[in-house]
Amino acid sequence: MCVHQGSSTIVRKSDSTSEFAVYNHRESTTRHSNAKVMRRLISLLIPLLSLTLSLAAQTKRLWVLRAPGEAVEYDSATLAEKQTVKIPSEAVASPSRLSINHAGQMLFAPLAVLPLTEGDLAAERKVWLWDGHTATSFSRDVSRSTSTTGSNLAITESAPVPSLAEDGAHIYWFSNQARRLQRDSVDLSIKTTWTSWRTDLGGTGREDIASIVLPDCSCPTGACEDSCPSAEAWVPEQGLGNFFLLNLFVQGQTQTIYKSTSVYRENAGKWMATPLNPPLRQVLDAANVEAILEAIPDTGCCGWSNESDDQTLLHLHGKTLTMFDEIADYKNPDYDVSFSTENGKLSPGLGSVAFTIVSTAKPNSPIQLAEQGQANPEESQRIRKALLDLPAVEVKSVEEVPRRIAFLPHAALVGWISDKEILIVEDHMLVAYGVASGSRRKSNIRVEDFEHVFLR
Repeated sequence: MCVHQGSSTIVRKSDSTSEFAVYNHRESTTRHSNAKVMRRLISLLIPLLSLTLSLAAQTKRLWVLRAPGEAVEYDSATLAEKQTVKIPSEAVASPSRLSINHAGQMLFAPLAVLPLTEGDLAAERKVWLWDGHTATSFSRDVSRSTSTTGSNLAITESAPVPSLAEDGAHIYWFSNQARRLQRDSVDLSIKTTWTSWRTDLGGTGREDIASIVLPDCSCPTGACEDSCPSAEAWVPEQGLGNFFLLNLFVQGQTQTIYKSTSVYRENAGKWMATPLNPPLRQVLDAANVEAILEAIPDTGCCGWSNESDDQTLLHLHGKTLTMFDEIADYKNPDYDVSFSTENGKLSPGLGSVAFTIVSTAKPNSPIQLAEQGQANPEESQRIRKALLDLPAVEVKSVEEVPRRIAFLPHAALVGWISDKEILIVEDHMLVAYGVASGSRRKSNIRVEDFEHVFLR
């Protein structure tokens, strides 16, 4: 009964308002259609918004060092000046000792390597830090102590090397602590322990990361660095994130001997080491543990510059691509002139590699034969012609057979502004160069050299 009355009521409402019912059906259909369109637009806009935010986050920051002690930030897109930070004058004089991360933090620590000199010990052992807002300084433990062991003198010394973190919250430290035995100022043996840890930005709150105890090593030449290994960490220029590389090498009397390389990766707060084979030589750049750009230097020694083939290799996802090959590119085996890459950078999307080519010879200077070289007028003329372009920036594609995309004579590479544009130094001026288009955005920013420019 109730159900029947309810049904009659519905029918009557439908009959008496048939036009209204049809209108509501059309409105409902329209609203449903609009909702579908909106959902589709939102589904399309969210990835685009994420991409926009990602690109915004990846926008490079550009800093230029100026004497006597300034770091000036410029907009990398417009090359307009943004702000100036006061830095130690020593950082301008030694730009390789200054590090800057994407957050705009800066860290400077004077060079101190083992074995320490009297000057290292006398120098002020301060680390200077700009945290993005204020400047501070704190001490680091550069130390040397001595004791007697029988008729020998035991010298224990260390010189921690600090590095900025990518997250802007930490400082990472790497240290070789060496104990040398000496007699009459002649090294007999050495035992080295490499350690790594991190602290807060004030240098406190130590958290140990990793350590290696190297085997005891005898020093037959009387100088331990000639035959005994030490460790050196490589950290990405934008700061240490979730990986770093550790090289064990022997400085040697005539050339460096590369013993081993390990990749340290962080996983759930723990750092694990994985060996690489063969060991890396000079790391130019690395986007991650699967994308490392390496330079293989010439083995020339004892006054000779060209005794082997300088190369630049890209290790990418298990493959090795030759990006630069001195002998293949310059065909110079008979003359004591070496061509090599002074620096190199991977593009953000890993689709290209850019580097600066330099030479050990200058244009219009005498060129002698290599140790095993034979006179070759054609080769000599080709070398002299090539020298007229150097230094030069070359860009190559990342593919099975890398191809040249751009070649810029009389230029030095700073880095990649984006996948499409690199920043270079031409005649001491900063220029943004479009790799595919060949366009140039010239600035009025004068720089000493590429080492005084930081693109992060």
